Amino acid sequence: MAWLSRTRKPEGDQSPGEGSFVPPAPPGPAGGTARNVAPRAGHPGEPTPMGRFGPLVAITSFDQAPVELTWQTPVNGELYRLVPGPDRPDYSIMVLERPVHFYPPERFDVARVPAGRRVPDRRGRPMVRVDALVVCSRFVGQQLHPGMKDLPVNVAYVIDESALTDPSLDFGKIEYAAVGSLTEGRIEREPDPGSAPAREAAVPDEDDDDRTLTEAARVLREGVEGQRGGPVQHLTATLTLDDAGQVVGLTGVADGTPPVPTPETFERLSSVLAGLRTQAGPRLEALEVRVAGDEVTCEARHRS
Repeated sequence: MAWLSRTRKPEGDQSPGEGSFVPPAPPGPAGGTARNVAPRAGHPGEPTPMGRFGPLVAITSFDQAPVELTWQTPVNGELYRLVPGPDRPDYSIMVLERPVHFYPPERFDVARVPAGRRVPDRRGRPMVRVDALVVCSRFVGQQLHPGMKDLPVNVAYVIDESALTDPSLDFGKIEYAAVGSLTEGRIEREPDPGSAPAREAAVPDEDDDDRTLTEAARVLREGVEGQRGGPVQHLTATLTLDDAGQVVGLTGVADGTPPVPTPETFERLSSVLAGLRTQAGPRLEALEVRVAGDEVTCEARHRS
């Protein structure tokens, strides 16, 4: 694990872009020398790609994640330092190349976030901006290592930047985000299909409501399929929402029978729909979901 503990490169090697987040130098034993970099697994003699502070890594995908995170992949950064936690010794702080934005969940205390990190999206909806994540291997017996590719990891947002220099990890300074896949190196963002280029900003744009609705329909279909243990080819369903945007009712038909999803489906739907909640304008009343083979659509109905 020594390859995780590096000091920054000399100032002339790489410079952050204007306005980039620059963390303090890693403290204590985490500030090792950048010499003798470990070879990559399966590539004898080939050094680990390094950034200013540590090995370059990227989260290539998210699982069980709020939909806004999936729009921001790949998430590039570098492993800043290794830090022990209350339950395991191998948490790694990942300083990000560019910030990640997320919609605060219903039970999230926004008072934990400095005012400067509470930002609106392009439609005025509240979001939180973070410049660092905490990652650790998802499964017992696995570790972050040179040459890793799509290693399953638990991911948390760093809410309080003092966590970057604390001698041990304080769970009160982070917030669980999702399960992700971590790969060594930097991954280029691929352009969106068609003529639209990839987003330069992670904050969702005007077209993301459509993406959110499609994601909600997909989550519902997967939930029904998971409960049945088989595929659903035709689904017509109405999801009723309360004033807080929580799903409180489900009616419809799925291949001739009622659409009964797994219990956790409703929690996933609430997480996805968090991106549609606004402080102004009409509230969501219901979602109309339709599935026909590979075609999945969802329409929102607002209170008049």
